[in-house]
Amino acid sequence: MNVKGTKRKNQVVTANIFEQQEMIAKAEKIKSNLKASTWHELETKGKFDKNEKLTFISDDMLILGCDVGSETHYVRAIDTRGRELSKSAFSFSNTVEGFQSARDWAAGIAAANDKDQIVLGLEPTGHYWFCLATWMIANGISVVQVNPYAVKQTKEVEDNSQLKDDRKDTKLIANLVKDGNFGMRYRGSIKRELFTDTTCREHP
Repeated sequence: MNVKGTKRKNQVVTANIFEQQEMIAKAEKIKSNLKASTWHELETKGKFDKNEKLTFISDDMLILGCDVGSETHYVRAIDTRGRELSKSAFSFSNTVEGFQSARDWAAGIAAANDKDQIVLGLEPTGHYWFCLATWMIANGISVVQVNPYAVKQTKEVEDNSQLKDDRKDTKLIANLVKDGNFGMRYRGSIKRELFTDTTCREHP
């Protein structure tokens, strides 16, 4: 029996467990310290211009691009240099449970990449984005909006195609946010009590 080999393997397993526990604790701390910003807070004399938007997207911020669907949303994460930090698009349901899973997923990536705050970018098409945005703001994640036409134009530049791709669109949206090409709703505080139902599909 290779005692040394077994001992080394056990040490690696133990180290991995401690590392995982440390990341979980770090992610929980990030979630407890998240603070959503609104246009009302960021405006200067009624304006929130391009330079201010670029300043808002700070290096300690995780940028999420979200493609909104009626039942399923897709999201990807990048940093302020456009480097993708998520291995692939993360899908989650248009329910409170789905929103919570997306927030947990994002906090885990933030913890692994030393990010303190999170911003979510999305296309405000239809009404399915509303509950998602409201829930995220209520739970500390800033939400900004990108123009669907800008997404379409960027898509043409990227691969000369206008075909919709949920997983590809998420990264395009995130990059538009990174470059300050976004808007923000004039929204005050949001009450958590709005989310007593298990699904937001019932609340257009």
